[in-house]
Amino acid sequence: MSKETTKAKTETTTAAENDNGRADRKAARAARRDERAAAAAAAAQTEKKNALRGDAPKANTTNTTEQELKKFEKMTYKERLNLFNTNPQVYNKLTKGG
Repeated sequence: MSKETTKAKTETTTAAENDNGRADRKAARAARRDERAAAAAAAAQTEKKNALRGDAPKANTTNTTEQELKKFEKMTYKERLNLFNTNPQVYNKLTKGG
């Protein structure tokens, strides 16, 4: 074999190795990208489940009490009597009797 033939074979082999190496790196990048996408999807799903699992937000009791008091003040005597008979705890709370 001459030097030129050996050199040509070496260059061909090196080019083929480079193509294989490039393909391997490309496949590795694609695999990492897919892993990151799967991890992000799993994290989003977990976050969604955690958000749905929690308790409902608590109502602001001060505003609720103020609103109930305003409604109570607008009630007729008959409505107040009905509230007293059906829910005496709320009636006492609104009349500051409890």
